Amino acid sequence: MQVKPSRLAEDIQAQPKSLACVLEQQRGNGLSPLLRAASLLRAAERILITGIGASMFASIALENFLCSRGIDAVVVEAAEMLHYRHNAYRNAVVIMVSRSGESIEITRLLLALKGRFPIIGVVNEPASVLSREADVSLHIGSLCDEMVAIQTYTGTLLALRLLGSAVVNELDVVLAEAEAILPAFSHFVTSCFADIHQWDSFLEADTIVHLLGRGPSCASASEGALLLNEIAKAPAVGMPAASFRHGPVELVDPGFRGLIFAPSGCTRELNVALARDLVRFGGRVRIVGPSQPNVSDLEWLRTPAVPEMVAPLFEIIPVQVAALRLAQLRCIPAGSFRYAPQVARDEAVFTSA
Repeated sequence: MQVKPSRLAEDIQAQPKSLACVLEQQRGNGLSPLLRAASLLRAAERILITGIGASMFASIALENFLCSRGIDAVVVEAAEMLHYRHNAYRNAVVIMVSRSGESIEITRLLLALKGRFPIIGVVNEPASVLSREADVSLHIGSLCDEMVAIQTYTGTLLALRLLGSAVVNELDVVLAEAEAILPAFSHFVTSCFADIHQWDSFLEADTIVHLLGRGPSCASASEGALLLNEIAKAPAVGMPAASFRHGPVELVDPGFRGLIFAPSGCTRELNVALARDLVRFGGRVRIVGPSQPNVSDLEWLRTPAVPEMVAPLFEIIPVQVAALRLAQLRCIPAGSFRYAPQVARDEAVFTSA
């Protein structure tokens, strides 16, 4: 008897269609607010980007892109901003990123900041509090997920990529780039899902997986760890690769499992060198990125060769599949939550409502 795929599996496989929807939204009804938001950001002294969980991690690539163009941008977690840091960042324009636009930290921070800063809301629910109350509201346009942020994560990455390009007057170029990569993205999702069982030997130790990246790939490291936590209920650590070298490397032994993100870019060789060292120390490592003949001695999860700022779109796909497979190996219902609601509406107590 054929087993019906879980909704989580369907969400992973539907991402090419979802990204096409995001692209259609930003070219169509979303174009005018996208350009208004870009105009606000272009005139800003500094840009503060805030969110929580997957929404914050999706913002890391935008932060890196803006900084690479000499624009003062920083990502601050919404709860930290709310309780400790909202009196700073004068003369900033704030980008608030939230899948639901209703998370408690986002709605409280919105109340604290409204009227003091221009606020751009980036949200997938156009009827939400954030969408209604932001000075400019960008509707992501992604297909919706059941629980775990899958389609909405990659959709947010794309929407923020387009926003960043509009700030530096390169929107037409990046729209064409996005259109061009969709076929490769679709093929990559299909191939990763077809190879789901290749994770069995890598994950069999049931040990902590360390996910390491630099620059925009720090988004993939942090989001990947979150997916392993949420989907497989498994411990995982996402951190910058350089920080791992300064101490945590001491834990490497034959039970070590690591994913190192190595897209095309200025730190690629540093990441590959780290992978070699971790293997030399006895650990098992897979590199996520476009491979080259001179590094064929290492285990690779080969991604298409795309610009470094676009790489997080592809890098997260094999980790989504790995988290799904680990949940299956651990006999955990895929995509179910035991404690956390999909939208957190209380900062102190977990509630099911």
